[in-house]
Amino acid sequence: MKILSGLIIGAVFGFMLHRGGLVRYSRIMGALLLRDFKAMNFMFTGLAVAAILYGMSDLLNLGTVPRINGYFGIGHIIGGILFGIGMGVAGLCPGTCAARFSSGKVMVGVGVIGIFMGVLLYEILFPIVSAIGGEPKFITLAMIFNISYGYLAIIFGLLFIGMSFFLSIIDPSKKFDNIEKEKNLLQKEWGWFSTGAVAGIMIFISTAIGEYLSFAGGFLALGAHLSSIFGYSFQSVPSLNESTLWRAMLSLGVFPGAFLSSYLAKTMEQEKVTPLFQEAFSSNIGLRGFTIFGSGALMTFGALIGGGCTTGAFMSGWPTLSIGSFVMGGTFFAVAMATAHIMFLGKYRLVGEIKERFRLTLAND
Repeated sequence: MKILSGLIIGAVFGFMLHRGGLVRYSRIMGALLLRDFKAMNFMFTGLAVAAILYGMSDLLNLGTVPRINGYFGIGHIIGGILFGIGMGVAGLCPGTCAARFSSGKVMVGVGVIGIFMGVLLYEILFPIVSAIGGEPKFITLAMIFNISYGYLAIIFGLLFIGMSFFLSIIDPSKKFDNIEKEKNLLQKEWGWFSTGAVAGIMIFISTAIGEYLSFAGGFLALGAHLSSIFGYSFQSVPSLNESTLWRAMLSLGVFPGAFLSSYLAKTMEQEKVTPLFQEAFSSNIGLRGFTIFGSGALMTFGALIGGGCTTGAFMSGWPTLSIGSFVMGGTFFAVAMATAHIMFLGKYRLVGEIKERFRLTLAND
């Protein structure tokens, strides 16, 4: 039953990634360029809900204890730089790459292959990369300030909820969201609060059953289980058990979840190269495919070195107030934003122009 829960939680999360619009290239690049705040608000809401639920659980002594990601200094910096470059180039992360592929954008399948190439690279170099940063130190903000975790987590969550509503008010991309106002609930993109809140609840439920929601780690576990079929044991995952199988099922669950959302929304349309990428760079499918493949490998390799991806280190990690997660998440977002700004230097206006001209939605973005 617990193994099945991994598949279900992954599917719900994948559904929300698609329905919340995080599979859209213009949403992610817009977030990194500070011209579309919806993806940020989804993530902020998810981590805020998880933090508030963790805090309440702690104060009520319910025994739901989140896993703390260890701090290992330079490992977070190196991993964060690699992940950030990949994210800034592709406009994807491992989870959204899988969700985008499953929603009918089959060209992004090269990114999924890239994810497993990143897993393979990490496995091959494990004796070297596992030593980066030394032994992890399990430090949290609550420990540093000697404050009750429960109260601090709730305050932290409320601050991020408030930040989300503020960003929603000043969001320059809001004016383009009326494109789908005539569609019914099943067919249109949903709001950031509802989808982000469900994502946060999935993070909390994962912790409540003794697991941890992270897609980069999930793909590593999936690779380890698949390789065991052929008699090869991953040195980076020395023991295969119920927990590693849960993580593998979590990553697998994203695919049917995003597919179901796309099917219900009737957005299973193909685009060779998303309009914003075409206008900013090239309509060459080979170039777009190469950037997605390379970025998929780079992001996954970086996430495994540095201690997590946008779900593991940020949405699941920051609610625990882990210093390691703060450093990793802060590093890769800073690098991703810098990378995106370099790529779009002198082209920032395109984010809004292309949304308006092509009337971008889940179907064509």
